[in-house]
Amino acid sequence: SVLSVQSQKKITEDARRKPLSNASVMSDLEAQLRSKEKSHIKHRYSDRDSKGESKCTFVCHTFWASQFEAVRRAQFGQNIDSPNEAEKVEDGFIRSLCSASKWDAKGGKSGATFSKTSDSRFVIKYVTRTELQMFLDYCLSYFEYLAKSFFHKLPTALCKIMGAYQIGYHNKVTGKRYMNQVVIMQNLFFGRNISKVFDLKGSTRSRYVTVETSNNGSNEREGENVGEKEGEEGGVNYKKNEPQKSLQQQVLLDENFMEYTQGQPLPLLDHSKTIFQTAIMNDTLFLSRANVVDYSIVVGFDEEKRELALGIIDYMRQYDILKKVERMGKSVSMVVGQAEPTIVQPRPYKARFQQAMERYFMIVPNKWTNMVPAKKETKEERKKSFKEERRKSIIAH
Repeated sequence: SVLSVQSQKKITEDARRKPLSNASVMSDLEAQLRSKEKSHIKHRYSDRDSKGESKCTFVCHTFWASQFEAVRRAQFGQNIDSPNEAEKVEDGFIRSLCSASKWDAKGGKSGATFSKTSDSRFVIKYVTRTELQMFLDYCLSYFEYLAKSFFHKLPTALCKIMGAYQIGYHNKVTGKRYMNQVVIMQNLFFGRNISKVFDLKGSTRSRYVTVETSNNGSNEREGENVGEKEGEEGGVNYKKNEPQKSLQQQVLLDENFMEYTQGQPLPLLDHSKTIFQTAIMNDTLFLSRANVVDYSIVVGFDEEKRELALGIIDYMRQYDILKKVERMGKSVSMVVGQAEPTIVQPRPYKARFQQAMERYFMIVPNKWTNMVPAKKETKEERKKSFKEERRKSIIAH
């Protein structure tokens, strides 16, 4: 397992001892989430032999323990202010992490390693120290943004990160050392029967994968994929009396998406499109201000419920010198008429992502859709409005 039960329980107990600020103005949980006080906890324990000598030392460094506990309570708790509910949420989180296995998820070109809990509730991503540090640098802004979403109904499509850890051990018998950084994310496809998965960035350069068909008619992956066992969330669940298909659920990209929709936007209900568009605007603005690039939105098709399960992922990487060099290298190799590189500066990346979401999805009107066009102003009304705005501007200055 990624974390031991004893270690996580110690982390949770220590996190709850942290004082809350501004509790009189807002709820205790919101104050805990918005707190700027560092709550990093480094927990160390040893495995000893019969003589009491240490054979192996384990280390678990938890970052922003108190704030991430608040994120989990706000995300999963029903009565979020109840102490009993807090215990229930944390106990469920610990039990999920106690049993995890490697997950063959290759949805990107970074080559990152993934694990997934046995109950499929959480995905564990192994990240570099640089990525983790970049995320920790703007974590307070991340908590502030989630507080607006949880407690003030701000629409968001972020796939929420539930915890950030550095874990390792030192085996004094063999001399082997291990240290790694992990983040715990919600599984967007938990409890769903997903038939198709797309990873969309809004770029068309190198954003196509070839779908190969094996002899038995099942789809095989070439390039990027998400491994999935039968019956687990994130892939297709098949009944026992149905033909066995590939256990690999293929992750398709932007150009595959346009090919699937035959170049037309994917229709969404009026209300759903409005919430989705608002969430995209909010999230991309937040990530742009945090100097984050290279994020994407993963979209899963739940054909049984006729719903889309989606969320923005890979938002830990900021636009640093390495990304600048990557962008310059790809720009030099461009030919006339070719699409711009996937990596661009944060503001152009935000604009391109927003425009792509407008192209990829469209509104399907229903009986509640307002079909009455806005009243056009006459020439005299426009002049009057202009004079009024000018008068207000002069008074303000």
